[in-house]
Amino acid sequence: MTATTSHANGAGTLGRLPRIIGANGLFCIISGTALGAGAIILDDWFDLPALVIAVVGAALIPYGLMLRGAAKADPFDRRWAWLATIGDMAWVVGAIILITVPNTMSTGGKWTLAIVSLAVLDFAILQLRDLLGR
Repeated sequence: MTATTSHANGAGTLGRLPRIIGANGLFCIISGTALGAGAIILDDWFDLPALVIAVVGAALIPYGLMLRGAAKADPFDRRWAWLATIGDMAWVVGAIILITVPNTMSTGGKWTLAIVSLAVLDFAILQLRDLLGR
């Protein structure tokens, strides 16, 4: 076993990490599809231009597909887990900024972003725990 890969497929930490990354990727694909397909409807809810919503959705889909592919790779490359964890933490920090800065989006949009960001934070925590072997 090297520092970046793992062949573990049991219930241990290294065996769980690819499943977490795969679930994270699926969450990104579903979220991206919902944002992209509903951008015109969601613009009023978020009080953001539909184009911004569609671009965020469009970016999430290939990212999620990459994570899903990485999760299925044999051997699993832990660098993908680090990338996902850093990306998730960046999403949460960005969301905190959007939520706390006045007039960035509607109250409903801020609540929606907060709820989604809690799920993203959960992925980051699960990934980080397994990356650090805890």
